[in-house]
Amino acid sequence: MPILEFRDYVVDDMKYIKNKNFRSKKDDIDLKPKVDVKLEADVNFCTNCGTDIRNVQVEVKQPVQEAAQENAMPTRKSQRVNSNQDQSQNASLGQDFAQSMRTFDVHNMWEWFVNSWKHPFAEQNADKWYGWITLLAEDILVGLGLFFGAQRATSSVLGSDIASSTSNFTFGMAIELIFFLLVAQVAWIGSAYLAYKVIYNKNKDFLQLTNHIVQTSNLSVIFIVIFFIFMILAGPSGVVMASLMLWLSAIFFGMVLTVVVLGDPNPVHDNFYGYLLFIVLQAITGVIIFMLISSMIIGQIGSSFLNLI
Repeated sequence: MPILEFRDYVVDDMKYIKNKNFRSKKDDIDLKPKVDVKLEADVNFCTNCGTDIRNVQVEVKQPVQEAAQENAMPTRKSQRVNSNQDQSQNASLGQDFAQSMRTFDVHNMWEWFVNSWKHPFAEQNADKWYGWITLLAEDILVGLGLFFGAQRATSSVLGSDIASSTSNFTFGMAIELIFFLLVAQVAWIGSAYLAYKVIYNKNKDFLQLTNHIVQTSNLSVIFIVIFFIFMILAGPSGVVMASLMLWLSAIFFGMVLTVVVLGDPNPVHDNFYGYLLFIVLQAITGVIIFMLISSMIIGQIGSSFLNLI
């Protein structure tokens, strides 16, 4: 049975009392929204006060539409909240990076190095970009070491004139090699990041993951420094030792990637398939980087011979 109610909003029979100033003849009081007088739709007089309600203006409302509008409002609000959160997160990342650059202290980074050598797996409070700065420095040492080594070898074998004429070629090749090494490191750390997400079903901040990987593999910095010294000072006689240091650094870095991917407890998915994904991604990116470096070297050698002719 439809019900009519003295309220200033939709009531059970979908009727709305528009006359908010309607007054009761019996009690001479305003029928406020708090009055809970409910009447059947065919009743002409209020059962509470006896007031004639036949002339009260009513209109039919569609509660389904209102419910849909009310449901849509929280959705729009949640979308605005999510967009505001994304903007605030991006702003906070930029502020954190700017703050880190302003508060950079070489002594703090050196302490981070020393602690990483003493306790590779220990948690340290360090700026997020320490890892990438370290990798970039290693790549620069490798590129410059190869440049100086190539110049010394060319000078001792072909003479200083040929070495000076090919200096631009070797330096350009060293710069390109630094770039490709950095790209390879990004690809391999990205592979470890994806494998970690598959195995443990959780995200880890990419910069923090890089810091953890570099901190654990910071012994490779020693290998890179020894490689650089041998390439500068030893000449052709130190190529074997320098190559050994370079290979040790690469092997050590690969071992650390494996430990980081598989080292956490309580995996959600089987470690084997996550590690298999990691190996496949490493192989694919390694082949691509090798092909790019090979084509770069061949192109540089070809252009160098054309210039000599």
